[in-house]
Amino acid sequence: MRKFLSLKSNVRLFLLVSLILVLVTFTSSFFAEGAQERALEEAFYFPNTHSHNDYYRTHPLLDALDNGMGSIEADVYYIEFDITDDQGNLRVMKELYVAHDWDEITGDSDYKTKGTLKELYLDPLYEIYWTNGGMIYNTPQETVLLHVDFKTDTDKTWNLLQSMLKGYPGLFTTYDGDSTKVIQGPVAVFTNAEPENIPDEWTTFYSTADGRFGNIYDPDVWKSDEYLNFKHRMPIISSNLRAYNDLTQFFDFLVDKEDMVSDYARDYPNLSMGTLYDELHREGWALATQLITDGKIKVSDYLIDQMAEADRLGREYGHLMRFWGSPDEEWFWDIQSPLTNVIINTDRPKALREYLVKLQQQ
Repeated sequence: MRKFLSLKSNVRLFLLVSLILVLVTFTSSFFAEGAQERALEEAFYFPNTHSHNDYYRTHPLLDALDNGMGSIEADVYYIEFDITDDQGNLRVMKELYVAHDWDEITGDSDYKTKGTLKELYLDPLYEIYWTNGGMIYNTPQETVLLHVDFKTDTDKTWNLLQSMLKGYPGLFTTYDGDSTKVIQGPVAVFTNAEPENIPDEWTTFYSTADGRFGNIYDPDVWKSDEYLNFKHRMPIISSNLRAYNDLTQFFDFLVDKEDMVSDYARDYPNLSMGTLYDELHREGWALATQLITDGKIKVSDYLIDQMAEADRLGREYGHLMRFWGSPDEEWFWDIQSPLTNVIINTDRPKALREYLVKLQQQ
């Protein structure tokens, strides 16, 4: 009987020790993982990143912020609805819907709009602003750019946007219409266009416009009135990657071009010697990426130097530089990630965040 009790006591002791060990291991693992997550979260702000067509993410805005994107893009359509008030009067309700094409709004495409600019971006940003001590990220210096790209008439869309942004005091950077005074907010909105004649009622602007004033590599454009009169409210300068960079010099070919075209023509039916450079950038630079992976081509010094020069210009004049239509692949991220003033354009914020965090940890 005593032996049985002793055995039971030993079993109880063994179980107790085992439980303690499990708890210690779990607790250590939990806090280690928590510390790692906190360390990663501290790094989750990358000012030179841009969530392209952000509304296609599972959670517009929020996925971009979770992954530390410094710039976020929403395309908008100006829409008017005829409504009748309680007195029988006909009125017009105006709204900005977020979408890439009209079909996404009318329901004639597989993708349907997730909602309005107010619902998807403005209201959530304001809630974060109020609950996070007047900040979007962790410090006042960690600001966000919100790119509102107009798909409809500039005058109508811009005026409605101003009316909307005015309703979120303190959130957005404002610009004095009669001077160079800028009051920085945690979010700066920039659009692709502004009205040629801004109505007199707007003495304060709640957004600015993308810097698009010509070939950034031409020294004369930096002396132009188009640039000089606007530079105080130009946080970002954008252009198509192929607009002022020579695509034919982007890559060094490591094999004979004709043999390469022949080898890949089955997978790329439109590929020929005459279409080679056009095919390189189609479908998200799919052919270029495959050829790099297969060791048929490599990035040229020319492309690396062009991005470095854009970065130098951005640092010299105080702007971020963005190239839309650029490859959303690691081989291009490798070129841009060491740069401070050239924005990485991505449709894959999570993958980009993981890539950048990995670089920081090396």
